Amino acid sequence: IEAIGDITASDEVSRVDVRGLEFDSRVQGGVLSDALSDALGGFFSALFTVTPLLIFAQVTNFWNLLLLNNGVIAITRCANRAAGRWCCVFLILFGILGKISGALLAIPNSVLGGVTTFLFASVAVSGLRVLSFAQYTRRDRFVLAAALSFGIGDPLVPQLFTHLFDRVKNPNSALQGFFDSITIVLSTPFLAAGIVGVILNIILPREPGERSTINDDTEGGDDAEKQLQLEEPARSDG
Repeated sequence: IEAIGDITASDEVSRVDVRGLEFDSRVQGGVLSDALSDALGGFFSALFTVTPLLIFAQVTNFWNLLLLNNGVIAITRCANRAAGRWCCVFLILFGILGKISGALLAIPNSVLGGVTTFLFASVAVSGLRVLSFAQYTRRDRFVLAAALSFGIGDPLVPQLFTHLFDRVKNPNSALQGFFDSITIVLSTPFLAAGIVGVILNIILPREPGERSTINDDTEGGDDAEKQLQLEEPARSDG
């Protein structure tokens, strides 16, 4: 869920299309690469006894670059993929060479806090920009409001889903672990908001004559092309 939002926001600040087949291909490739890296990361993390690294909004996380990428692009106006590759090379070197990583760890928290605060604010602005692409019909407003209700409600009421399975008597260890996993997912704000938004977007019917925002450009282009094809014979006959 977070990877799709990060890719869309990065495309928007990079001034490339956020609709159409090319954008769908970028999202598919990004999600696939994220899944592969998560799977391989979990395997190698188990070998080296460290936690797996995922796309998450933490400054200590390697994959934080994917999240803050759109904020950095918006500030520097550099969307070149070569810069991202060099950044990956530097991160690998920082992880191998202890002296360099130690120098980076010596940066005061106040400096890191000032930089990351602005970057996370830029990420929020990018998210608002992505939301502006929607048509905001009555259905879209309801889906967004319901998703934000869980996304904002979870941090405000942290114990909202803590006692969800208290009435289940004497669960075994496997079932208790399953219940704990559900509780963790529902207690994570962006996961709860994403799940609610996806489910509502699937089950709620669209109003008559309403088309999805993503297909507006492609369908509109096809209609315009057909209209031109119909008009050309008429012009030639005239």
